[in-house]
Formats: sequence, structure tokens, C-alpha cells
Amino acid sequence: MQLSNDQLANIAHDYYISKLNIAEISAKYNLSRYLIDKALSDAEKTGIVQINIKEGAKQNPGLEKSFRQQFGLKEAFILKKLETKNQDSEKIVSFAAEQIQSYMQSSKNVGITWGTTMLDIINSFTEVKNDDLTFVQLVGYPLQGNDRKNPLESIAAAQCGGHFRALPAPLYSSNPDLVNLIKKEPFYEQLDELYDNMDLLVASLGTLQAFEEESFLHEKYESLLFKNIHQKSISGMIFGRPYDHEGHFFSSITDKIIGISDQQIVKTPVRFVVVNDRFKSEALLGALKSGIITHLVTSETIADRVLQLQKESGR
Repeated sequence: MQLSNDQLANIAHDYYISKLNIAEISAKYNLSRYLIDKALSDAEKTGIVQINIKEGAKQNPGLEKSFRQQFGLKEAFILKKLETKNQDSEKIVSFAAEQIQSYMQSSKNVGITWGTTMLDIINSFTEVKNDDLTFVQLVGYPLQGNDRKNPLESIAAAQCGGHFRALPAPLYSSNPDLVNLIKKEPFYEQLDELYDNMDLLVASLGTLQAFEEESFLHEKYESLLFKNIHQKSISGMIFGRPYDHEGHFFSSITDKIIGISDQQIVKTPVRFVVVNDRFKSEALLGALKSGIITHLVTSETIADRVLQLQKESGR
């Protein structure tokens, strides 16, 4: 007896979705158990039923131990390679979202930065309800650099059932007086109190190339910010702060940032950084040397490249 595709689909739906057993389906359709079992097999063979098993991320314990020891990390999550770079990137994001949410369970104030990786992580959060959680914007936005309707803090709060506090200010100001004046505003004083009591910070890494792709920043601010700084010495950027290959931050630029201070960052016990771009291996090495990272999620491809770069530098 040959069943139609519609019949195969109905039987498969009853078995996989409605959770009826074979005896119940046999009675429902007045077919023998043999035919029901064959129908389920045929539904798989013809593609009517496609079974996908979501495996947990496989980690590289050896690399994780090496990174903890060499860079003083509290935790390192280094995921084994998958078949494609896109799969690697997606797995890093989903795994990072799970780990970050586990830390959020014991947190009240969570600071996040901006960027595509951050948005992907937030969108991967499992929807929960946590009225005690507040997402806090750590630094201002790059001028003309963010045209999203809602700030990431708002999206995160909606996903996790918490609250959010945005920082309505630019990332940089060329006028130090403006930075000081903004910090005296009532809205900033409230944010500053939160910055003093952060439980968890989450960030990705930026590069000078990405900075230069923001045309307004590149044209109007680059010469002001990087005056007397050789751009080849810049390894990467984190929390809006550029640093060199040895992990030293440039104080002349840090003073122009509107947002959380260096002291408030270091004071936060958990500082999670997620890197899913192999072109940021050099930026990751510099950030690791800075000591600003306490928890890292990345791939073994990126981790291997970081160790190779460290070996080549002789340090």
C-alpha cells in the first residue's frame, strides 16, 4: 500500500508533533503498525521529515587552559572548528549568549556596548522575565554611527524582561570642557552611580579600519583623536578605547570618551569579551595583554592565530 505525501505528513505530524504513539496512530488511520512504521521511515527518506539535532558546542580544553594561564583569564571558552566560518561565528554567538545569560542570573547591572556582534548576541538571548536586571549603555554612540530605532540596551531589556538606561551623548568630544560638563548633568550622575556598581560588562572588539568606515568620524574626528599617535601602533579598540599591541591604552583619547571610566571598568568583576571574527586576532592579543578581559568566548581558529602572533612577536 502506497501512501500519499499528505498522508505521510499527517502521520509524521501525529508522531513527532502531537506525540501520539504508533498504536494510537494505527488506530486513528486504521492502518497496521507495520505501515505506520514504514510511513515514518518513508517521510524521512522523501524529506517530508527532516531531523536536526542541535549539538552543544564542543570546546578545546587544552587551549582554554593555555589562555587562562598565559593571560590571567578567569574563564576561557574556546570552541572547536565547524565546517564553515559562518557556522563558527554563529556558534560563538549562540554559545556566548548562553554563558552571558547564566552570569546575568546573579547580576543586577549589566553594561553593554554597541556593534553587530552585540546585537547578534542580544537577539540570541532566551526570553526571560527579570525585573531586577538593568542594562546600561557604557559609552556614547559614534556620531552618525548608529541609525537603529532602539538602542541595544532597550532591545536587551525587552528580550530579558528587565530595564535599561541609555546614555544620550556622543562617544567622543574634542572639547574636554564638554566631557566634564556632561558628567555634571543629572542624567549622567545617575548613570555614574550605576557605573560604580556594575556586575557584568559585555563587549566585542573594534578595529581602526571599522572606525575609518564611519565616514563622519573618520573625516571630522580622526585627526583630533589620533594626533601624535602612529596609527600602525593601534591594535584594536574596546569600550571606545584604542590600545597598542602591548595592551597599553592611549590616555589622550580616553580623556575624550563620554561614558564609563577606566577605574569603573576594572572594578567590574566580570568583563566578558566575544570575538567571532578571525581578522580581529591581532586586536584580541592586544586586549588580552591589557588585562581588561576576564572572560573570553572565541574559536580555536582565532585562538591559534593569537598564540602564533604572540610567538612571532617574541613575547
